[in-house]
Amino acid sequence: MSSFDELKENKDKTKKPKKLDAFELRELKFEDAIIKDKRSFRRIYLDILFREHKILFTFLTCNDYNLFYIKFARFIFQVATDTAINIFFFSDNSMHKIFLNYGKYDFFQQIPQIIYTTIISQLIDILLCYLSLTDKHIYEIKKLNSTYKEKEKLKCIKIKLFSFFFFTFIVFKFFWYIVAVFCAVYKETQSIFLKDSLFNFLSGVLYPFVLYLFPSALRKLSFKLEIKYIYRLSDIIPIF
Repeated sequence: MSSFDELKENKDKTKKPKKLDAFELRELKFEDAIIKDKRSFRRIYLDILFREHKILFTFLTCNDYNLFYIKFARFIFQVATDTAINIFFFSDNSMHKIFLNYGKYDFFQQIPQIIYTTIISQLIDILLCYLSLTDKHIYEIKKLNSTYKEKEKLKCIKIKLFSFFFFTFIVFKFFWYIVAVFCAVYKETQSIFLKDSLFNFLSGVLYPFVLYLFPSALRKLSFKLEIKYIYRLSDIIPIF
């Protein structure tokens, strides 16, 4: 073996392993994660936030194998959902209470409605994540050695993105219709409806800062105690 070949072989042996990004670290099995995931609690927390928070994910997360115009369309639809879902909770009882309060906005009275709307919005967003996020498929394609399988994955991405635009287009038109009708019929309630919509949006912006403390803490705890069950528990939230 020549000295050049020996030098090349030694270089290959000492070559540093590829650094895994946040998504790849999250997808690791427990046995691999406990060795390779050396992130601090703060880093894990921020990585989850930048993937799951609607504003951070849309406007500040880059190079994540998700198309920006898809993320932006999803953000607009999330805002529309927070607004439109409110209408279904304006029952005869709630309208009567508004009448008794002379049209004044009572925040505490509206808290249950805000919570219900937020929960439903998040359930709808799970479907949007499934249809719009492409990063998982790109990572899978990078691991494939078959051109046929790569084409199949790309075909799957195209179908999901088409379904995303078809679904959001139809539902967005429905949202536009019910909001227009509601505001036309209940003109005196428009200000309360807009305030509720604003609080729904703000709650969707703020609660992730608290929610994602738990999976971050559980992940670090699972490494410290070396308990696989806790690691699996930390992986439940977020779903995507």
